[in-house]
Amino acid sequence: MVRRSPMQTLITCEHASGAVPEGIDLGLSAEILASHVSTDRGAKAIAESLAAALEAPLLLGEWSRLVVDLNRMEDNPAVMLAETYGHRVIGNEGLTDADREARLARYHRPHRSAARGHAQRMASEGVCLHLSMHSFAPSVDPVKRTYDAGVLYDTERAFECRIATAIIDGLSARGWETRHNEPYAGTPEGLTSWLRAQLPEERYLGLEIEASQAWVDDAARATRFAADLAAIVKSLPSA
Repeated sequence: MVRRSPMQTLITCEHASGAVPEGIDLGLSAEILASHVSTDRGAKAIAESLAAALEAPLLLGEWSRLVVDLNRMEDNPAVMLAETYGHRVIGNEGLTDADREARLARYHRPHRSAARGHAQRMASEGVCLHLSMHSFAPSVDPVKRTYDAGVLYDTERAFECRIATAIIDGLSARGWETRHNEPYAGTPEGLTSWLRAQLPEERYLGLEIEASQAWVDDAARATRFAADLAAIVKSLPSA
């Protein structure tokens, strides 16, 4: 077996904020902009704690996913939704090509380019473990979303699958009910899938970590989750 350099970790949080830049009016209330419609509540705090514990680079999305969704390709119509969860996003209706290009250039590409730069550097030196932090609303589907967390990954990438399973097993052993590829599959469009297409599977591991919004507002639990996840990552093999 070829020996690899130690694994390096990159932390990102694409939906860290519900803020809207000056000059853009989405036509939504402050209440909606603070909800899961606009942001992944609690994900930013966990990402910050995790990055601090691992001394890892941290990239945070600065604006609401409704301004531009950093987890969508720029040619996907869903990158600037005109309707979501039954809400009209008036500020995204009738956008011209120039409007879209301006938002992509200012708010979308810099985050993705920075993530790619870190991932490429880490992969060139050894192995990049990219943890993209998200949270999910359990009320969307109460029957299936009663667990604490999910880890999303590509089951066809053997190394990624092995590391994801180790993280899931580690969290479960620490009392967190954790699922494989829930509440979403790990391969549809996202920042991690975008990077998988550009980097070799033995060098890049792209995992989305989904925490339940049923507990993320409990600061003590969120801190413990980040600490548990960091401890697991520190114990992972690099091959």
